[in-house]
Amino acid sequence: MANRGAFEELLKTFEECREPNWDGYGAQSVREETYDLAHQFLAALPLSTSVPSIGAEPDGQITVEWYRSPQRTLSVSISPDGELHYAALLGTERICGTETFRARMPQVLSDLIARIEERDTESSSH
Repeated sequence: MANRGAFEELLKTFEECREPNWDGYGAQSVREETYDLAHQFLAALPLSTSVPSIGAEPDGQITVEWYRSPQRTLSVSISPDGELHYAALLGTERICGTETFRARMPQVLSDLIARIEERDTESSSH
């Protein structure tokens, strides 16, 4: 499964950031609820999706990011209450917002991921 690496990175991030002050600067711990939602989020991705990078934020949210270039990136922050805060840069277009995650990928995020992936496919076929 292509996304297996993402699940492994998620678990590693959770284990490293589950205690308060994990960054040495007073960061909040990543809660188990946040880990569970991030796991469900990754499971909801289409199998053909490239593996995103996973990280944690000082506020305890988990970040899932697709980075293709400085002008082609998508970052999704997953909160413990199921909110997905996202920001994308697609060329000169900036798109951001918040969606509620309920075990299914919100269409707007599916579309943004597809746009990131589409551009990646075009640039790698030279």
